[in-house]
Amino acid sequence: MKKSKHTISRRDFLTSTALVGAGSAIGALPMLNSCTANTDKRLPLHSAEEIYIPELPDKAISGKPVKAVLIGCGARGTGAAFNFLDAGDELSIVACADVFQDKADTCRKMLKEKRNVDIPDDMCFIGFEAYKKVCELPVDLVIIASPNCFHPEQMKYAIEQGKHVFVEKPVAIDPAGYRTCIVSLKQAKAKNLNVITGAQYHYDRPFVESYKRIQEGYIGKIVSGIVYYNVANEQYLRKRPEWSDMEYMIRGHFNWNWVNGDQISNLLVHWIDVFVWFTHLKPVKVTAFGSRVRRVAGTVYDNFSMDYEFEGGVRLFGMVRRMDGCDNMVGSVIQGDKGSWHSEDFSIRDLSGNIIWKYDKEEAKSKYKNHDMYTLEHVEMINYIRKGKVIDIAEITATSALVAVMARESAYTGKVYTWEQMLVSDLNMMPKELSLTADMSSYKTIPLPGVPIIVDQV
Repeated sequence: MKKSKHTISRRDFLTSTALVGAGSAIGALPMLNSCTANTDKRLPLHSAEEIYIPELPDKAISGKPVKAVLIGCGARGTGAAFNFLDAGDELSIVACADVFQDKADTCRKMLKEKRNVDIPDDMCFIGFEAYKKVCELPVDLVIIASPNCFHPEQMKYAIEQGKHVFVEKPVAIDPAGYRTCIVSLKQAKAKNLNVITGAQYHYDRPFVESYKRIQEGYIGKIVSGIVYYNVANEQYLRKRPEWSDMEYMIRGHFNWNWVNGDQISNLLVHWIDVFVWFTHLKPVKVTAFGSRVRRVAGTVYDNFSMDYEFEGGVRLFGMVRRMDGCDNMVGSVIQGDKGSWHSEDFSIRDLSGNIIWKYDKEEAKSKYKNHDMYTLEHVEMINYIRKGKVIDIAEITATSALVAVMARESAYTGKVYTWEQMLVSDLNMMPKELSLTADMSSYKTIPLPGVPIIVDQV
């Protein structure tokens, strides 16, 4: 797809990514240390008012019944439905929506067999407008787990209808979607509605404990980071004769950039989000490249590499690869001027490589029963709903989504992109017509950076 011109006023969409203090202050949770750290000259990176730390109980508190609806009935949507139901008592899913009937039927069957949840036929809605019908029902919460491209508009409509929202990551895959999300989040706050995104590491015990230690100054001032997500290829989906191009692209969304945003938005965004979350910084610019080496369908790349400059000269290097037969690695290292944090074992090391703190899994097991981050994020949501409080942290994952978009666009075009350019870009990857019979020929073009080599004829 061609890069759109940047035409929207910068003043209209500049936003802050500072976290609002909506939770516990640093140090409020039990310390999970297996090593003793040197506390000399340790200074917090941010004030308690800037920090949000979830409480992470094993189970949601008792309270009023919470009724939910599900948008997107694929594997992730069905999994999110199970996670919600497992998060506490008096929780129910009363309706579902999907573009495809077979997806909805499979989800309903699994919910009935494994959780004894019965969604009747008249509460199952099909088609591109089905999400509006479930959002208009008298329920408390909308769970959005549709393909990535649909998240911004579906979240927007759910909030307009006065519903709390759980929306899967990424919340957006282009600047237009990002701005939709930012406006919707501000509306949600004004309406006292909660929005939690599927950035599950924010509710994973070892990540939260690591975040606390970094904010307490264990690694000093953050100067750089590395994030990587190298895994095997996903399953190739062969097009059936009865499918239109639109149906094939949505069913095989992992192969089409307009649907899933490509590998940075779909995979690496998790670790980009960890870096943005831990540092509280925005990027300044990015240089990236990528390619298709083993792809046999679609428009996405199978590898990217990127170099970000963040505020204050902080650097972040990232890589993502989805290819069979290669060595895999997923994780992050964040470097400070006094030490480093390593996701591989959730440890903090001094500049000599000595471990000065490490997440104690055994102690955590003795304190808690529930260690499933996918369920704990729903526990957090339900507790805020039942307490009548508002959790205001989703903007950080919206920022992370646009950080991912920056690198993708840099790789697609071979250009350096800045945060300011992304904020005002009118790039919108969503087709103008959403129907199974839409002409999708213009969405089959594979992005290519640079210009062709001109060979002189002898």
